[in-house]
Amino acid sequence: MRKIDASYRIIKIFKMLYERPHSMAEIIEELYRDDILINKETLIKYFKTIRHSGCVLRKRQGKFSIESVPFSLDLTSFDCEYLAIFINLAVGLYADGVQNDLKSAMKKIFSLANTEAENKYLLYLERTKNIAPEPFIFKEKISTLLNYGYNNSKIRILYNEEKLVISHISFKYMDNSVYVHAFNEMSKSYELFLLGNIKEIYPTPEMSLQSVFAPYTVFELSGRLARTYTLYEGERVIKAKEDCIVVSNNLEDKQRLFRRLLRYGTLCKIISTQSDIENFKLMLSKIKQNLLNCEII
Repeated sequence: MRKIDASYRIIKIFKMLYERPHSMAEIIEELYRDDILINKETLIKYFKTIRHSGCVLRKRQGKFSIESVPFSLDLTSFDCEYLAIFINLAVGLYADGVQNDLKSAMKKIFSLANTEAENKYLLYLERTKNIAPEPFIFKEKISTLLNYGYNNSKIRILYNEEKLVISHISFKYMDNSVYVHAFNEMSKSYELFLLGNIKEIYPTPEMSLQSVFAPYTVFELSGRLARTYTLYEGERVIKAKEDCIVVSNNLEDKQRLFRRLLRYGTLCKIISTQSDIENFKLMLSKIKQNLLNCEII
């Protein structure tokens, strides 16, 4: 899972300013919606970094924008061909909104390349339109889940021979596998489901009453860890003291989160929810039992 460190924040701000002008307040608000917290002083430092990289950053009528960049993309014919195949695959897989976003991204890419590269891309785009292979083996499953889950309606699935009801779906690619990140209406928490293990998918007429966020897991970090900790995706600091910080996490799969927190040892303590505390204790108990059952060779 990607950490929200300074380099990621700068790239995010660069993208925003390259797309259209933003005021400082707009940048801070947009980053906040992505659970990235910064203040004006930090933002000014990031502006300096962007300028030091050679980008021309202008301010007009209270809004900042990047007018030029000091680099260009040297795309080969091979690059252009595979970008064309990628877009043709996306057109066959995703809905119109995502297709338009991807096409817009291609325009940004080729705005940094020379005209010859863009002409090659357009040529390959036409050539590969009808010969591009099927997206991947999960095309039908992904399309079905997107279709049923677009308005956060509840979806019934058969997962590892267990019948579940999920909602608020998204997709993640990790460890060379595709996962569905969804809210489990039965356990009342977000979980990761290996897409290949979902055997059946059925729509329901019910809408999920759960808000987009599952109950937060709240944990406290102390000592040196509190001073050096970098927030993960979906995390925010909700309280800061001299010797500790309190962090909330509402996106990470619970089991993955627990295994990560376990590595922090005595510098970390889960303080909410009660269900998370009990489940964490249960995991610790199982680990302890497994260790006691290990035979000494």
